[in-house]
Amino acid sequence: MDREELFSVVNAILNDATDADVEVIIEALKRRAKGRNTGTFRGINPEKLAKESAGMISKQMSYSIGNIRKMIQDFAVDIIRKEAPELNEEQIAELTDAWIPDGGRQQKREQQELPPEVLLTMIKQFLSYSSGSMSPSEQMELENQIPDWQRTYWQRMPDGIRSVITLYLKGSIDSDECWDQIYADLDLQ
Repeated sequence: MDREELFSVVNAILNDATDADVEVIIEALKRRAKGRNTGTFRGINPEKLAKESAGMISKQMSYSIGNIRKMIQDFAVDIIRKEAPELNEEQIAELTDAWIPDGGRQQKREQQELPPEVLLTMIKQFLSYSSGSMSPSEQMELENQIPDWQRTYWQRMPDGIRSVITLYLKGSIDSDECWDQIYADLDLQ
């Protein structure tokens, strides 16, 4: 493509294209970028193969660790019942959790703790996208910075805020009620 053609295309995108046209262009660019990053060797995509293998190994390891933790926990419960029969099931569960903590649960809890201001920005961007009011350029910028950002943002939001957003997007609550609840949950009055 020569410079004049390129200038003509860019000019048309910047000055004549509607938001819907820009959406189509963004999707086409994403597909092209994905196509260039396939990196196959004799029909095999090493990156995809490595990711799938790592996922299977990780799943098997977590399953094994979960089984080992369960066996140890069951053993501890048996000892507690024999040595302290006066404890009820709730007390036994508390002791077991204290003695054999679930490291995965703690790590997940720590990962979700983001500053309220950061969460607020993520929520605003998520709602802007979900309601269709986010500009295509902002969508493209977010997608370039954080691939699959919508899912990433959703997973990082606390459960209570996800519930409020779901209610708002379904039309069960209005915008004011949604934001009041979000600010209250984030303790940003």
